Amino acid sequence: MTQLAAALWILLGIPAMWAVTFLAGRLLGARRSWVALGLSGFIGWGLAIITAGELTGWQWATADMVLVALALGTLFTMGAALALDLISPIGSLADHDAAGRISIRNPITVLRQRIAPFRRYREVISIARKEGVLSREVTAERLPEGIRRTLESSGGMFVKVGQIASTRTDVLPPAWCDELALLRSSVEPQPAELIRPHLEEELGGPNDQFFESFDWNPIASASIAQIYRARLLDGTEVVVKVQRTGLALTIENDRAAILQIAELIQRRTMIGLSVQPAELAAEFIEGVEEELDFTIEANNAVELGAGLAGIDRVRVPAIYNHISTAQVLVEEYIAAPSITDNEAVEAFGLDRQELARRLIEAFLSQIFDIGVFHADPHPGNILVESDGTIVLIDLGAVGRIGPGHRSAVLELLAAAADGDAVSLRQALQRIAVFDQRLDTRSLDAALESFLARYMRTGSGITASSFEGLASLIGQFGIRLPRWFGTLSRTMVSLEGTLTLIDPDFSLVDAARAHAGQHLSRPSSSDLRAAIEYEAIHQLPRLRRLPERVDELFGQLLAGQLSASVSFLSDERDSSLLTRMVDRVVLAILAAAAGVGSTILLGVDSGPDLGGSVSINEILGYFGLATATGLGFRIIAGVLRDGET
Repeated sequence: MTQLAAALWILLGIPAMWAVTFLAGRLLGARRSWVALGLSGFIGWGLAIITAGELTGWQWATADMVLVALALGTLFTMGAALALDLISPIGSLADHDAAGRISIRNPITVLRQRIAPFRRYREVISIARKEGVLSREVTAERLPEGIRRTLESSGGMFVKVGQIASTRTDVLPPAWCDELALLRSSVEPQPAELIRPHLEEELGGPNDQFFESFDWNPIASASIAQIYRARLLDGTEVVVKVQRTGLALTIENDRAAILQIAELIQRRTMIGLSVQPAELAAEFIEGVEEELDFTIEANNAVELGAGLAGIDRVRVPAIYNHISTAQVLVEEYIAAPSITDNEAVEAFGLDRQELARRLIEAFLSQIFDIGVFHADPHPGNILVESDGTIVLIDLGAVGRIGPGHRSAVLELLAAAADGDAVSLRQALQRIAVFDQRLDTRSLDAALESFLARYMRTGSGITASSFEGLASLIGQFGIRLPRWFGTLSRTMVSLEGTLTLIDPDFSLVDAARAHAGQHLSRPSSSDLRAAIEYEAIHQLPRLRRLPERVDELFGQLLAGQLSASVSFLSDERDSSLLTRMVDRVVLAILAAAAGVGSTILLGVDSGPDLGGSVSINEILGYFGLATATGLGFRIIAGVLRDGET
């Protein structure tokens, strides 16, 4: 081996290895990490050099050695990649969305995105290890508590994401949701030396230009913001919510770390395939980012206040928009006790049953009339003034329901109150997106069992069974919209608050009274009332019926009436058939190439290209390499389906 040949192999060997690795990955046609591809390339290239050297008599400086090494390197790298797939847990490689293609991203961009949140990522993993979450001895019963403590200790966006996740009873088990609902985000407050410059920068001037006085000792401090008492220049008492300094960078790193962890779970675990944590994490992060913009909270308060104007003695604090920004919120200070402070309520001479009635009326009006509701009605967020006025504070978290979904929820409650599983499923179909292949009979049977177990006919649906319903349909792969989880968690929290005000108060009875006949169907013995109810219930459909009949007969008279029946209308069915056909075609091509190549190699005659090499040998070996590559691609696709 000459010095020149050695230098060329050293200089070009690594680029050649990466070229072979890239080509092998493209030929296999399945998504792999750079680490997996790199390891496969290292193994395949090493074996290829050894084999090429033996075949060519270690003629390093010849073109034969180079060509044989490149060809064998590609095949051996494909084989090494498949070997790594074979030792992976069954199903862990499945990624239906990415099947059949490889994603190549800018390495510099990827490196930058990976390094930025690395410290945060390592910190969270360290906390998880300390809490025993990563221990093999951790039990399923203790895991939710460990996750909750990990998120709480991590702080920042992790706490907020956990709080939002607690509302997704359709995705997470009830025990997990209950544990995550206990998350608290209290942290050590930042000193005034940091907060004051930030506040003045947001307001656009010195503090005394806007406030007569400002108490720099925060009355509350959370992972997102700190709250202070202050007095405006006109003497009005206010509270000032100021976002913590340096939060933007923390949130950016937290966002990246959360997405990395979610993607890791989705790629490497069986539960990740069904739950799709990366998609959920993106949804949760979107909810957190909404809470970071205080103008959204201000708009929520204004909108909700306008909607509650028609309800007797129920209001929200006034918002001072002229001195509020995206990171500073100034609102009226409410000097009032919690509505569950029984001593204060008695001192005011208020009737607790009346308070409970007006509170539930306010929330039912928010949900079914306004379409915007306070999503965190725990006792600390509901105050009562001396005249009995109920004040709802902390509107950072609200839920929104459109008109169509509001009527669907009413139908759901009516069906549950009537014990009608089919109507309950039909109401759910208006709320969630059902898979076309869903076995509705099995779902109806499960809903029937649910109704029989948790409620009596005519008693309605309780807040706790509302969450149980979400968990049940989640088992059928039905993904509910985010607002439904928010609504169910809100009803549970509201029910707990109402119990503290008046233990005998019934949330279900109040809901039925508010919604009237929407929640209470007439008995089957009252024929006239039943007919009237059904007529009113079907009125929207009846209103559209003449138009549809006229359109149908118009098409019939014009000879344009046709019916379309689509086989394999489900995208997954067509995708499965496409993969099967692709593999059959590839298998036929591989077999044909293999058989044809073997025949060519067995024929002695054929034009020589010089030396001892004939064209039959070149075509034969090329055909065998092609057949091997096609076979590897088929095997790679089968291994990564996760079907076996």
